[in-house]
Amino acid sequence: MLSLRLVVLFVHIVAVIVALGGSLFSTFALAPVLAAELDPPARLRVSRRIVRRLGAIVLTSLAVLVVTGILNVFFIGGVSILLAIKLVLVLVVIGLALYQYGNIGAQIWRADSPGPEVAALQARFRRVGLTVGAIVLLIIYLSIGLTRGSGAIVAMIR
Repeated sequence: MLSLRLVVLFVHIVAVIVALGGSLFSTFALAPVLAAELDPPARLRVSRRIVRRLGAIVLTSLAVLVVTGILNVFFIGGVSILLAIKLVLVLVVIGLALYQYGNIGAQIWRADSPGPEVAALQARFRRVGLTVGAIVLLIIYLSIGLTRGSGAIVAMIR
């Protein structure tokens, strides 16, 4: 029988996969192909659409992660040091994602024409995305420790 805790955990994990998977696909597969195949005006048009659509998906996934994360904390019943570190990293990820899509993405969206400044914005957008991805992978690693108990991180390090 499915428990509410299992459903919440499943939704939480799916949201991580959607947010991280979409961002990594965009960074490692889509952006290089766009750069190689499209001329700058077309690349800017496509980039605008991707930033808008992917931004909505990633930020919605982050909202789902926050809600399901709060529910998971209630299910656990307390906050350990490991969980506190994870929660701080989650706040960093949320801040970076808002900066990436709300600031850099908005500047790309408002750009009138392709040029060196847009290329620089796109490069910064990718760097922030990679940083977010790396932090999310660290959060996932910490989550494994949380699910295995207090001695799990020490055992994983050895």
